[in-house]
Amino acid sequence: MKKAKRLSKKLITLIVCGAVILAILTAVLGLEIAFALAEKIECWTPDYEKINIRPVLEKQTLTDEDYGVLYEQTGLTKFGVDRLLKYGTSGKNRILSIQTDYFGNYEVENDKFGPFLCTDHIDRTITHAFLENGDILVTSSTHFSGWRIGHAGLVTNSYNYEVLQSGALGELSDIGYVSEFTDRVNFMILSPKVEQEIKDKVVSYALGNLVGKSYFAPAGVLTSKNKANKTQCAHLVWYAYKQFGIDLDCNGGLIVTPRDLANSPYMEVVQVFGFDPEKLWK
Repeated sequence: MKKAKRLSKKLITLIVCGAVILAILTAVLGLEIAFALAEKIECWTPDYEKINIRPVLEKQTLTDEDYGVLYEQTGLTKFGVDRLLKYGTSGKNRILSIQTDYFGNYEVENDKFGPFLCTDHIDRTITHAFLENGDILVTSSTHFSGWRIGHAGLVTNSYNYEVLQSGALGELSDIGYVSEFTDRVNFMILSPKVEQEIKDKVVSYALGNLVGKSYFAPAGVLTSKNKANKTQCAHLVWYAYKQFGIDLDCNGGLIVTPRDLANSPYMEVVQVFGFDPEKLWK
C-alpha cells in the first residue's frame, strides 16, 4: 500500500514537472514564432510618384495644399518644413535631400543582440531635418519577440548631433549620436510644444543629472516612476521633461514607452521616415 502511494506521488511529481517543462517550451516557441514574424518588418516607402517640389519651395508663401504635398513627398510636417525654410537655400537643399531618401529602396538588416531581442537597420543613413536642443527621437525598430518596444533619445547638442539615450541591459545612459537612429528601419523627430528656453533647461538638467544611470527595463513598475536612479530610454526622456512640469506620457501608465512619447498630444512631429505617414506609430 505504502509502495503504491510512493509511486503515486512520483507519478504526480513527474506529471507536474512535465507540465511545467511543456509550458516553458510552449512559451519559448511562441516567443520564437513572434520574433520571426516581427523580423519581417519593412521600411515604409511611398507607393506613389515622386514629383518635382522645387517650384513649391520657391514660393514666398505656402498654402495648406503645398504643405500637404511636401508631407507626402518628404515626411516633413508643416512644422518641419517651416523649421528648414528658416535656413534659406541650405534648408531647401536639405528638404530635397530628404525627399530623395524618402523615396529610396532599402534592405532591412536584423541585428540580434540578445534572446528574442533585435534591432532592424537599413543599409544606409537617412538625411534628417535640422535639429534643435530638446528634440526627441523615437523609432519602433527594436523589438522583443513580437513586441515593438522601440527606442528613444533626447537631443542634447543639435550642432554636434548628440543624443542622450539609455541603451540596453548592462549599459549606462550616455551621449550617442543621431546616426544611431537615422540608420534604422524607421524614425520620427519630435518637438515638445514648449518654449526653447524650457527645452534648454531640460537639456541642461539631463546632462547634469541623467548621464551614467543604469538601464532597467521595468522602470516605473519595480522602481518609482518619479525616480531615475535606474531607467530606460523613454523613461529617461520623460523624466527629464517631467522635472519642469511637462508630462509627455500619453496614457499616464507606470511604464513610459517610446510609443507613448510618439503619441503625446504635447508633441509636434517634425519628420517621419519609415512609418506610414497616415498612421504614424498609433
